[in-house]
Amino acid sequence: MPQPQPELFDLYRSGFKGALDWMQVSLENAERLQNQQLTAFRSVLDAQLQAASALGDAVSAFYQQSANALNSARQKTTERR
Repeated sequence: MPQPQPELFDLYRSGFKGALDWMQVSLENAERLQNQQLTAFRSVLDAQLQAASALGDAVSAFYQQSANALNSARQKTTERR
């Protein structure tokens, strides 16, 4: 039976190690990108929440002012009768 040549085994091992190293770097880059995307998504959600809250406050203030103006007008109409 022929003996395996050490040079071929070393070549195979170094190629396999290179492939594993490349996969590890690739996974690390994918993880980093995913974390960046998650951070960006959270920032967008926070901004949307702040905008929705501000809009809700503005709408509440508008309806409160409208209700006050309507009540004032009703009072004046009732007083004139």
